[in-house]
Amino acid sequence: MAVPALRARLAGGEKIFAGWMASAYPRMAEMLGRVGFDAVIVDLQHGEAAFTEARDAIVAAHLVGKPAGIRAGLEAFGEAARLLDCGAEFVILPMINSAADARRLVDTLKYPPVGGRSWGPTRAVGLFETDAETYRARANDDFIVLAMIETRQAVEAMEDILDVPGLDGVFVGPSDLSISLSDGARLDHRMPESVAVMERLLVAAKARRKVTAIFCSGGEAAARNAAMGFDIMAVGSDWAFFISGAQAALKAARGDDGKKVASY
Repeated sequence: MAVPALRARLAGGEKIFAGWMASAYPRMAEMLGRVGFDAVIVDLQHGEAAFTEARDAIVAAHLVGKPAGIRAGLEAFGEAARLLDCGAEFVILPMINSAADARRLVDTLKYPPVGGRSWGPTRAVGLFETDAETYRARANDDFIVLAMIETRQAVEAMEDILDVPGLDGVFVGPSDLSISLSDGARLDHRMPESVAVMERLLVAAKARRKVTAIFCSGGEAAARNAAMGFDIMAVGSDWAFFISGAQAALKAARGDDGKKVASY
């Protein structure tokens, strides 16, 4: 993979469908890229990957020419910066509930004068087939930093979060959003209150030329959210793809529905 290209693709109006990697097997990133996903996202918040597995998954995505993103763990600002140094092209941070949280995010992941990111992208420079000075000069524009909107507090501070200079966009976590907005009573990606928040967020983000992304439980949800106006649809996860494929094969073999197992 050569220079980062995701920003340009988004600027051209392209919808990005990213495969979501919840497993701890770096080769899954290569597989998701090879089957046709536009990007790969490694989940370090609720997924099973540790830092070294995420690092290797990023390399595997580069192998098939696909941009790699990561969702860092809670309060894992430093981990996110380190994975940018390892070749990630975009980063999602969970539980960004205020403009102050968003400013900390930008300060950690953007170089001066926008932020205060520390220098050391040794692996990234090689993976992007560039030189250190070119990487430094383009990094603030090329690499995408997304704040997760998934709580009532984040919804109340939505416009303030979007107005933070250097923040590239937002990523909706529909599960936590519905749990938070219902005070723990519901887990429903299509809860009317959640949909209303998404619609409001899309308007506010588009007015500020910010990237909008969302987690989607499957292909139908991804198509629906793309039509709604989101730019990046995280589709997943790899475990769910494995389970559905295994179930289909077993059904064909047995001529029945096979044994039902939980999906992810």
